Amino acid sequence: MKRHIIIFAISIFWAAALTLPAYSQHSGSATDHSQHSGSATDHSKHVGIMIHESAIEGYRFAYHLIDNRKPSEEMKDMKGSMEADTTHHLMVYVMDPAGHAVEAGKLGYLVEGPDGTKQKLMTMGMQGAYGANVNFKTKGTYTVKTKFVAGDKKLLDQFSYEVK
Repeated sequence: MKRHIIIFAISIFWAAALTLPAYSQHSGSATDHSQHSGSATDHSKHVGIMIHESAIEGYRFAYHLIDNRKPSEEMKDMKGSMEADTTHHLMVYVMDPAGHAVEAGKLGYLVEGPDGTKQKLMTMGMQGAYGANVNFKTKGTYTVKTKFVAGDKKLLDQFSYEVK
């Protein structure tokens, strides 16, 4: 139970700490990939670096990754509170066919590492996205499978991500 409370508190803190700097950046920031990738989604208000984007049945999924090993200035006082088995925070922004953020859903990841290890994770909704801490310690290619459920809609997505 204590572990779950710590995970919840850290996730909420990350959401708050990383959202404020993202809103203060101008539209040409490093997190705004829409100008460069031909994407119809504006990523200027999304935190982390975009690692994948896909469309499923008109819904758009934009995956962003935050490196937990490089804490921001706001995180300097939380030494030792980050889980030892996580290295990153994987967030996905889900947009409906009309371009609106879908916040009333449930989303889970199944992440398979290059060594065959599997991480089954349920995300938490935060600031228009769904996120969970993941372990990308081993170099190689990871397969990320996503299951998103909102109302009677169930969407599955999958992509590969290489850790160098």
